[in-house]
Amino acid sequence: MQNSSDIKRFLSELKLKDSLNIEEDLGDGYIRLKISEAERRQALQDINCVEDIIVELLRNSRDAGSRNIFIGTKKIEDKRRKIYFIDDGNGIPPNLQKLIFQSRVTSKLENGIKDPYGFHGRGMALFSIKLNVDDISIVFSDRSKGVSFYIDIDLLKIPEKKDQSVVPQIIKMDGDLSIIGGVNNIIKTIIEFQLQNRDINFFYGSPTQMLTTMREVIRKDKRYDSYPKFDRWEKLENFIKENKVKVTEIPVLTDNYNLMDIISKNIFNMDISQRGIQRIIYNEIKALQPLKIDLASNLREQIDNSSEDEVGSKPDKKLMLYDESRLASRFKDEEIRCIIKTVEDKIKELGEKYFITTGKNIEYKKANNIIKLLIELKQKE
Repeated sequence: MQNSSDIKRFLSELKLKDSLNIEEDLGDGYIRLKISEAERRQALQDINCVEDIIVELLRNSRDAGSRNIFIGTKKIEDKRRKIYFIDDGNGIPPNLQKLIFQSRVTSKLENGIKDPYGFHGRGMALFSIKLNVDDISIVFSDRSKGVSFYIDIDLLKIPEKKDQSVVPQIIKMDGDLSIIGGVNNIIKTIIEFQLQNRDINFFYGSPTQMLTTMREVIRKDKRYDSYPKFDRWEKLENFIKENKVKVTEIPVLTDNYNLMDIISKNIFNMDISQRGIQRIIYNEIKALQPLKIDLASNLREQIDNSSEDEVGSKPDKKLMLYDESRLASRFKDEEIRCIIKTVEDKIKELGEKYFITTGKNIEYKKANNIIKLLIELKQKE
């Protein structure tokens, strides 16, 4: 029979002394974990993919009484997924914004909620997400003002479905709408949730589309004419603190692109180019339509019509889901760098007779079916 010193020596040899939290040594290799460690292990199993994170965030927003949910996403070199999750629900008071990421912290005092995804209300959703992602933070929230989450995911640790552009089909089955086909990707996850919660508006797209759509939603509100406009962050910040303004309403409170840039960073943690901010202010980006699914709607057409990449090219009639890469994504980064090296060498060779060479490293951008190379030329000394 193993004693306590045997267990401790064993853990020490495996360098697990600090990672395991033991309440009791039961002998024969058995131990009883402390509640905190058992919860941590359980939470690590709750999130297996990016789509699981989306589901948990959607359930939280629904339970918070949200009527509009905005999900902005950005993928970086097939390695990271950034999610900007914004809703107009009950919001979270400042004094609780760190506590809600701890285990067993929940707003469901009476009882939890049973839905198609299981039991919800045990206070483990945000705790589970935090343990599995590189970053999840509340960028902005307050009581009755909704919430703005920022999530940064390492796709090597938490994967997502490979093809995020596939859209499922909606059919009528047994007198109700059902989803068939498609990949269990982010868009299918949102659509499945929308079919169960048809009183909520769901918007899904790029960060610039999120800001544009929030502005457009408020413009259709009868109260829009009474909304003030601001040019300075200090005055806007005071207005937000002193008034019951939803986080989803803040982007419409200015037509100044410098202030809009501050809003994108301070309220949503979005890193949008200056040109992207200007396009938002100048109404050059088409607002998204909510994903309202019924037999009369064409889901693929909804997504096609709301697609637009960051550089402003017009989408064709083929399926292009927001800022997701398509053909361009088939080239690996090292393959593109090989192409860049060939182009750089050729420019230097031809540039000899014109006394031209390349400047700093050639940059590239992938968007849908396009790979753009940004080449700086300079006079050869």
